[in-house]
Amino acid sequence: MPAPSFKILVVSLPGSPKRDVMRQRLSAQHLTWEWVDGVRIATMEEIPWWEQEGLEAYCIARLKTTPEYVCRAVGCKRAMRKAIALAETCSEDWVLILQDDAVLAPAFRDRLEGLLSLVPYEAGCVMLHRGGSRVAEIDGWQRVTGDVRSMTAFAIRPSFALIMSRALENWNSETDRIWGHLVRQGEIILSPIPMLVTCSQKQSDIIGGIPELRWLWK
Repeated sequence: MPAPSFKILVVSLPGSPKRDVMRQRLSAQHLTWEWVDGVRIATMEEIPWWEQEGLEAYCIARLKTTPEYVCRAVGCKRAMRKAIALAETCSEDWVLILQDDAVLAPAFRDRLEGLLSLVPYEAGCVMLHRGGSRVAEIDGWQRVTGDVRSMTAFAIRPSFALIMSRALENWNSETDRIWGHLVRQGEIILSPIPMLVTCSQKQSDIIGGIPELRWLWK
């Protein structure tokens, strides 16, 4: 049986030094990819009220109303929705969406193809990186069972990308908290152990440099 086909989309702000680093990482593993340009928001005036009112902001009241966090979080949300919308149109079996701080495991292609070839047909998404422990072993797979978070790296079927886009249309919180919502809707999301991607959030486009979130920098 041939290995499942996949396309790689990388979300990255144009001109970011992280884009050059990501190019080197992917090229070193002889992978091809397409860029999805990130969205930079300069001022709060560019954001309608409904896009900012539901932000959780890690339960830090100050961050919910200041440009330091809100512009970054909403920009990331818009960029990720661009990537997911593009994934809907792909003809490959799977679409791998990466942020530009993703660090791929050695022999990534072989490990990813081996993993995807075993995914049951009813599962639409495999999180290759996540934070949170709401997973459980079910039918021999690690399945997401509740609230986890991360948009660093995940593989989705194009049909699931459509489901995800629709869920995000009315989602007012941070995009990386959508997973628990999808699971509660009945979607099957897997999360392999060990995960195939790591990341450092010290220079994250959302939380990097915010003193109250220093504990998240790794």
